Amino acid sequence: MPSLYKIPVPTPSYSTRIGGRLGERIDANLHNWQLPALVANPGMIEMFRDRDSQTRRDLLPWSGEFVGKFLTCGVIHYRLTRDPDLHALNETLVAELCSVQSPEGYLGPHPESQRMTGKIIDGRHDLWDVWGHYHCLLGLMHWSEVSGSTAAWQCARKTADYIVDYFMGSGRPVSTAGECDKNQAIAHTFSLLYSYTGETRYLEMAKFVVKDFEAPVAGDYYRAALEGKKFFEMNKPRWESLHPIQALAELHFIDGDPTYREAFEKIWWSIAEYDRHNTGGFTSGEKATGNPYDLAPIETCCTVAWTVLSVDMLRLTRASIVADELELSTLNGVAGAQSPSGRWWTYDSPMIGYKKASTHDIAFQARPGTPELNCCSVNGPRALGLVADWAVLSAEDGIRVNYYGTSETTATTPSGEPLKLRQETEYPLDPAVTIHVAPASPQEMTLMFRIPAWSKKTRVFVNGEPIRGVRPGDYCAITREWRRGDVVQLEFDFSLHYWVGERECAGKVSVYRGPILLTYDQAYNDAIVEELDKIDPKSFALSPVSAEGFFKPWLLLEGKTVDGNPIRLCDYASAGWGGYPFTTWIPSVDVEAVPFSQTNPLRSTRF
Repeated sequence: MPSLYKIPVPTPSYSTRIGGRLGERIDANLHNWQLPALVANPGMIEMFRDRDSQTRRDLLPWSGEFVGKFLTCGVIHYRLTRDPDLHALNETLVAELCSVQSPEGYLGPHPESQRMTGKIIDGRHDLWDVWGHYHCLLGLMHWSEVSGSTAAWQCARKTADYIVDYFMGSGRPVSTAGECDKNQAIAHTFSLLYSYTGETRYLEMAKFVVKDFEAPVAGDYYRAALEGKKFFEMNKPRWESLHPIQALAELHFIDGDPTYREAFEKIWWSIAEYDRHNTGGFTSGEKATGNPYDLAPIETCCTVAWTVLSVDMLRLTRASIVADELELSTLNGVAGAQSPSGRWWTYDSPMIGYKKASTHDIAFQARPGTPELNCCSVNGPRALGLVADWAVLSAEDGIRVNYYGTSETTATTPSGEPLKLRQETEYPLDPAVTIHVAPASPQEMTLMFRIPAWSKKTRVFVNGEPIRGVRPGDYCAITREWRRGDVVQLEFDFSLHYWVGERECAGKVSVYRGPILLTYDQAYNDAIVEELDKIDPKSFALSPVSAEGFFKPWLLLEGKTVDGNPIRLCDYASAGWGGYPFTTWIPSVDVEAVPFSQTNPLRSTRF
């Protein structure tokens, strides 16, 4: 069947294998969450099967999303692992979805009288039913693309046609279904469906929904962004709105309209400036507030949506700074939201506080038959698996290497031949990366290696020969005839860099070592979080130490406060799992803050 992205834009490699610390997390998710979850939570399917029974389940407005999010995660992680058991699970899930689809194509858990719009309660609709269909469609479409599943494809098409007829066919805007910041996500699905099929009605449906963005109850993202509004200033600045906004990028890929791209980029940059936290997490209390120092909860689903949006931004702009953002979010906010066991995810991964299982923070979402399910448990793994979408991208101008870490990737050269890239490294814990290049035959082409903006002094070598003109915040482009056995070595600048806090975090700094956010976890220290001594970034130095106990963080470093007392910092991904409080904002002597810029969105500074 046709490729999902048949338009000539960078497309993801579907043969990346991830090792190292991130690979351990991916493996833990596979064996301890993804594979057991369907048997442990059969209600994610059964709620569809008994939707018209007289004994109604006590459903959440968004209950229909669970199986779609879970399938999407299963597809993405299958691309990374090619695990046969996961393939079988995805096939089972697709077969079950096909079996509970109504003859008309409805694919939700609600009775016939409540399909799509639901009941009216206090003057408003109480269902996110179209939102649930969005996630089911996304999972089905991606599985058909990855596996060639005819069943998944036919199920997706039947449901899509049902939705088109229900809304556009009757002239009924999606905003009339309520919860439009969620339900309008269907615009993204239909833009993708058009890219699959070329069928005009799907493109018309996508644009029908984008026009509906202008409804008084909706977010008006397209017009508002073109008028210069920041995302947090828009009518619907919740995290779910990022999925409708994805349609703007896809529509630009389809017809080249520059206004779609302009609106999308402006929204992305406004989020990066005003609402992406030091962890790489997004939102405060589930919405954009215009304040990256806001200490309200940072929901896992929100950070997942931010990484998804950032993958689209990377495809759109091919800018290395966007891949920096993906690395920041993945290694910190995302990995920090997953229990190292892989068994559970947080709801809130805060800058200061505790890490608690989503089944504690949002236990109200648990139901008989779905005791472990909530929005974050089924969605969190997606952001880990998204590495396959941005690790290595092929483009007309060459191949871009964005992800660093133990891995093996098979890409496609501009001439259409396979190219294997194997990385040997302890990155992100060690600054040295060795990449073995193995084209099928000698190839004259350009390989581009991301140089993070925070790495001020990066050295690059090809077969031992230094490369000149390496600039931070850009790609190091090397054009030559590449042969099997060529070796690229990169040495990044891992000297400490800082984000100087303001507002709620004034008088404090966030400390980074390479891409890793360092964190004060009370488990490794004597002083309690509220009574920390100050550090002086101008003289602060850290050296590795060993952690006691059976749980070992990725990284544990020790330095001195201005009073000469020891202070230990670990990586954010490992912080908090012992149940101790932690903080990513460390008290500091007065130092000057660096303003946000599109060349330094992390506000990184050295002293």
